Amino acid sequence: MGYQALYRRYRPARFEDFVGQEAVIRTLRSQIMSGRIAHAYLFCGTRGTGKTSTAKVFARAINCEHPDAGEPCGQCAVCAALSAESSLDILEIDAASNNGVDEIRDLREKVKYPPQTGRYRVYIIDEVHMLSTGAFNALLKTLEEPPSYVVFILATTEPQKLPATILSRCQRFDFGRIPSEQIIARLRVALEEGGIAAEDSALSRIARAAEGGMRDAWSIMDMCLGYAQEDDVGLTEALVLRVLGAADKSFLFDFADQLISADAAGALGSIDRMMRMGREVQVFVRDVSAHIRALMLAKVCGAGHAAQLLETTEEEAQAYIEQAQRVSDTRLLRMLDLFLESETDMKWAAQPRYALEAAALRACTPEQTLQLEALLERVGELERKIREGVVAAAPAAKRSRAAQSDAPAEQEAAPVMRETPKGAAPEAERIWQETLRLIKKQYPMTIGFARQGRLISAENGCFTVVYPQGAGAMAVKMLSAQDKNEQVTQLLTQAAGYPCTFRPALEGSVAESDKAVLAAQKAAQEQAQKSLDKVFDAFGRENVRVVDE
Repeated sequence: MGYQALYRRYRPARFEDFVGQEAVIRTLRSQIMSGRIAHAYLFCGTRGTGKTSTAKVFARAINCEHPDAGEPCGQCAVCAALSAESSLDILEIDAASNNGVDEIRDLREKVKYPPQTGRYRVYIIDEVHMLSTGAFNALLKTLEEPPSYVVFILATTEPQKLPATILSRCQRFDFGRIPSEQIIARLRVALEEGGIAAEDSALSRIARAAEGGMRDAWSIMDMCLGYAQEDDVGLTEALVLRVLGAADKSFLFDFADQLISADAAGALGSIDRMMRMGREVQVFVRDVSAHIRALMLAKVCGAGHAAQLLETTEEEAQAYIEQAQRVSDTRLLRMLDLFLESETDMKWAAQPRYALEAAALRACTPEQTLQLEALLERVGELERKIREGVVAAAPAAKRSRAAQSDAPAEQEAAPVMRETPKGAAPEAERIWQETLRLIKKQYPMTIGFARQGRLISAENGCFTVVYPQGAGAMAVKMLSAQDKNEQVTQLLTQAAGYPCTFRPALEGSVAESDKAVLAAQKAAQEQAQKSLDKVFDAFGRENVRVVDE
């Protein structure tokens, strides 16, 4: 017989073999012992948490001739036939490949036939959320009132995709992620049976990489054992890290130290060393994000709670706390946001390493520099509002310079209106930047082209964006296509709040009429600034309030 994967070899055959789903198992065994078997069940949960395996054991238990405390006995003829998968009383259907109306209609015809050996005919429909709308409608009536000997068990990882009419007809059981310590205990039992030595840290690495899925843990350990047998060594943490392409804790602590101390050169050197060791960039980014999250939790919750939340030892939690004390909460959150964002950017980047290096450099930027940049941005925004806004004089009682003149103290100066440059939409640049943000969120494949341009005009809602010669030619070609242009136009309209159009153009190819409009806009802006200066001279800059119209 050929080699059998670990997750198949150790698939649970009885309820007592399951780990991490105590509430679900206890309820199902109680129903079996009391004979209160429902006609439809819905098993929900992430991959590898035991949904299909539980369905099979449940199907055998309700058909067993001599069940023992809700468990299938495994000795009777019915259990033997069901375990050998030679009985037609348990039918497993893959909804991902049988998701049409015809397959469900065929199922409706088959439910008319009674079971051959047991008391129930059980239909297990895996990945049921993949059924089409027509298939759900065809299944609905049969699911609501099946024959007394039929039991449906629906399994899915995405219950939110099921119609409410299906959900309301099933008893729902949610399978949670399996805790790491229970995964480690189950793996250790299998290793002891095989006489294989394993480090505790290696099993802990496997359990964390499985992310609460027992099947994933078996698959990872299967790969690791293949390496271990080839190298004739036990299951070590170094071997697991090599299989996963991950970095060890000491490397992550050193990398985090470099980020905290703003050692940009050291951080880039660590990334280069990690790449030369053959590590996966995406895996490393996830590890860095998890490490920064651990620092944040350790600093906020303390060693006791952090050890429980992070599923680690008290000593390791204390190491997280000591490192977290060197950085502020605000910067930790900012670093976490940067690496989470870089993980998304890597999916579309031709060179994922560049996205990682950019995130590391931003994380090393001192907070004082960021505050200065934010201040300069606010000053620039105020200057822009002065150029594009409406200027109104403050009440005369507040004008110290007006009090020294012969004018009455209560007299108010008439508001001075600044003429908006012809053809320029107010706050056009803000609207364009908001549009770029929406493009990045909804059309990530387009943002790389759109952000290369520079807004030069927003006349009558027509946003003209110029792109540099050479490198921008491809961007203009892509954004001029009907589908891309419609996408950008739609987002422009959403950001502006009024109908807009989008016009990409190469720099230097703008029509003479457009150049004349730009020149007129510039002249109007200069004239408006002169008028504004006169107001400042008359009433004092501190007594003038600038508002947008």
